[in-house]
Parts: sequence; C-alpha cells; structure tokens
Amino acid sequence: MKTLAIETSCDDTSLAIISYKNNFFNVEKCLLHSQIDKHRQYGWVVPELASRLHEEKIVDLIKEIWVNNIKKVDFISYTCCPGLPWSLLVWKTAANTLSLFLNKDKNPVYHIYWHIFSILAERNLNDINFPLLVLTVSGGHNDMYIVTKNKDKNIEEFQEKIIKNYSFNKENLVGQVGQFFVYKVWFTLDDAAWEAFDKVSKMLGGPYPWWKWISDKADLHNWNDENTFPRIWLKKDEFNFSFSGLKAQVNYKIQDLKKEYWEKLPENIVNKIAYEFQQATIETLWKKLLKASKFFNIQNIALVGWVSANRKLKQYINENKNKFDIKNFYTPVKNLYSTDNAAMIWIVGILQKL
Repeated sequence: MKTLAIETSCDDTSLAIISYKNNFFNVEKCLLHSQIDKHRQYGWVVPELASRLHEEKIVDLIKEIWVNNIKKVDFISYTCCPGLPWSLLVWKTAANTLSLFLNKDKNPVYHIYWHIFSILAERNLNDINFPLLVLTVSGGHNDMYIVTKNKDKNIEEFQEKIIKNYSFNKENLVGQVGQFFVYKVWFTLDDAAWEAFDKVSKMLGGPYPWWKWISDKADLHNWNDENTFPRIWLKKDEFNFSFSGLKAQVNYKIQDLKKEYWEKLPENIVNKIAYEFQQATIETLWKKLLKASKFFNIQNIALVGWVSANRKLKQYINENKNKFDIKNFYTPVKNLYSTDNAAMIWIVGILQKL
C-alpha cells in the first residue's frame, strides 16, 4: 500500500510518498520547504504570508516528486485540521486537483493523530507495544493520550469525569484510527510547553524559531546549582498541564535581573535562565507522564511533537524510566518526524485504510 501525503497546515510546505509492506512504514521520499527565513523578520508566523508561500512552492514540490511517481500511489492523504485556515486551503486545493486528475481517493487526517503515530515512521508496527501512553508536546497542545487496540471502559469512565469537570464534548476525547482507539485523558489548561519555550526565549532576546534557541543556550550552562523556578503541579490529584505560571515567574526574574545589570543581561545569566527554565519544564512533563503511567498501570510510553526533539528531555526520561517500571519509551526515530511534515500524515492515512 502506498500513499501521497500533503502538509501545509502552518509554515512548512511538505510532500511525501510512503509505502506500507510487511507491517513496515517506509518513507520513500519526503520533501520539505521551510519558511523560517521568511517569517524570522516578523518574529512569528504570518498567516497571510504563509499561505502565499505555500501556493508558490506546492507546484514545485509536486514537479520534484514527479507525476509518474504520484500515479503509483493508492490514495492521497492530507491534513484536514487544525492549522492556519488559508494555509489549509492550499493542500485542499492540491489534494482535490490531484484526486480528480489521477482518479485517486482522498483521505483527510487529523493533525494531532499524525503526531501521535509519528513513532511508527521507519518502524515495524509490531515493534510498538500497546496500550500506549502518549505525551504530545507541540504548538498549542500539550496533552496526554492513551492508544489501545480494544475499547477500554475504564478509560471511558475516567473521560466522563473530564466531561463533567471541564465541559468537554465526547467527540473531542475519543477517536479511532483504523484498529486503534485514541483516548484523550489530560490536556493543557493554558500555555503549552512549546509556547512557554517560545515566549521565554523571546523574553531573553532570542531569534525565531525560539524553541531551538533556548535549548542551545541551556546546553551552555551545564550545572544545576539551584531550582530557580517552580514546578507547576496544580492540585494534588491534578493531571493536567499549566505553564503560564512558570512563564510569569521567568518574566519576573528577568525584569529583576535587568535592573541589576542595566537592561543588558550577561551571556552566562541568559544561559542559566534558559537552563533552569528548561529543567523546570522537563521535570514537570516527566512527573505528569509518570503519574499517568501509574494511574492507568501502563508501562509503555511515548513522547511526540516538536519538543520530543529536545535532547535533554529524552535523556532525562531515559535516565529515570527504569526506576519506575517503564518497560518501553518511544520517540520518533528522527527529529524530522517530531516536526510538522508530510511524512507522518501518510501513517495515519494508511492506518485508516487497514
């Protein structure tokens, strides 16, 4: 089985051709055009500019993959939501055009699902153990999901409490991808970790994209001499995430230090703040993930999304997982599969067809 995948939900234009054979998901070709240099001057993704750049690049990428290769696919997968509305319109137009021209079926894919199943890229499906507890850390979402092969009444009962306490709709908490059931069990109450990385980096004067810059700065400060910032646990039995308080504490600290250093913070102080902030975020993510693992008695965990490319976070979990009976810890095999690109869309597209 083979599919063409199209991704233009934000600021990267991406096409991929992926095949599935003998339970292995093989990335035959993945093209990615980044818009970072165009958006850097504005310090953020500009929606109007993003959609225009997608329009300019999508045809070039289709030509690069070549029509003869596209003809060999069984169907076309594309991101349906969430994303920037006008950017999403680009893939919809491209998918509809190719579908009509080549007489191929279209298969819409939910953005968060392809982050969840990105761990299958260049892996055998049988190498992943289920049930699986998945932490997604990317963009505006910082949530936890449980992926099972069978319906689980215990999880559904827990979700009823979520619906009652947080006014969620049932359809926002339960999904199905082929043979797998996806249960959303915890979520971000305000700022996600990725957003906090961006905002703290901007406070420190870092360039766009901020999340990578602050990780690089943190690597330059290699000792943990104090816990400068709080770990936000919320209530005693609270499983959700909140990083707005941590972000505020960092801001207060930076403002105090600017008075001391006459607005210009020394490089070693910037590195220290970046390190302490990153460490506070890492410990919070890990403790919440561990708490969920114990609560549901699930020994298989996964980390996906942009922050799953953070070397320190992966290292911290790997160093601690064996102490708490975590049997398997999965992350995407390449940092590429932590980001937004077409290589993950096809995985969900294929799973939906199996």
